[in-house]
Amino acid sequence: MKIGAGTRTLLMFACVVLAGIVGSAPATGAFRVGIAAPTVNMLPLWIGQRSGLFKAHGLEVAIVNTDGGSRGLKEVGSGRLQAMIVGLSAVVDANAKGGDYRAIASAANTMSFRFFGAKGIASAKLLKGKKVGISAFGSESDSAAVMALKQLGLDRREVQFVEAGGTLRRLNALKSGAFAATPLNEPADSAAGRDALPLLVDLKANLPWIFTAIVMDRLYLAAHNPEAKGFVRAYIEGIYLALSDPVRAKAVLASEFKGFPPAVLQAAYEDFKARVPRDAEPSREGATTMLRELPSLGSPVKSTNIADYIDSTLLEDLRREGFFDAMKKKYRVN
Repeated sequence: MKIGAGTRTLLMFACVVLAGIVGSAPATGAFRVGIAAPTVNMLPLWIGQRSGLFKAHGLEVAIVNTDGGSRGLKEVGSGRLQAMIVGLSAVVDANAKGGDYRAIASAANTMSFRFFGAKGIASAKLLKGKKVGISAFGSESDSAAVMALKQLGLDRREVQFVEAGGTLRRLNALKSGAFAATPLNEPADSAAGRDALPLLVDLKANLPWIFTAIVMDRLYLAAHNPEAKGFVRAYIEGIYLALSDPVRAKAVLASEFKGFPPAVLQAAYEDFKARVPRDAEPSREGATTMLRELPSLGSPVKSTNIADYIDSTLLEDLRREGFFDAMKKKYRVN
């Protein structure tokens, strides 16, 4: 049977698309997930890996520190990572630049940063013209830094923003005086307070904000639904395990944050308990707030449709299956 030129073209296009989808799957069987930085928000991921929850769902999870959510999403888009644990600011920024990412579950639905100065930098006047550390442009730390500067009567043009990676690196740079200020979340937040660094702006109010979420490329999510669902199930079970067993949870934090005193780790764990949503649902109120505020913070918003950034399909499936009720019963967590 002869195949016309148009049909051949369509077949070739289909093969290219299929190859791209298949190529995004883990090459060695490992499910590679990126983290923007080691923070307390990564606790469900760490405890899930150490407790064998991911293996129970047929996944060999490898955790990769990308030192910034924006960098990590590029790795997701290229297929080198299958998921990224990152805030929605990075998703909005990446989608405005041609990406197609979706937050499919959340681990924190409120802003979690406090904005600290280096020793001797205790006012806006002293901060002006100096270096402010962020993880990466377009990240949650970028948004938080601009929010803090606004409260101080400054804007980003009056300081020097420097990409510096994760919150622990920025804490060390702040302590050394390399940065004049930076936003920090737990446990670096409590560590900075313990070291008597000046607190310039406290952003840890109950501001609705999707601060930490599981994010995947939309095409990967459609092509690898079983793997994505298994990952989400194990991750959420990690949340419930961490909530039900504080001794184990704090032992995991101690192993990840060596050298931090027990009081700081306790504060970090309490912050996790206060912020993590038991239903893992990305906050629609948080998304609405972010889509409204991000343009004024210097982040372009291509679409104000929440569905262009959040996909709750897997969570809806889990609710219908009774998964959350089973978790509450198993771990005795409400």
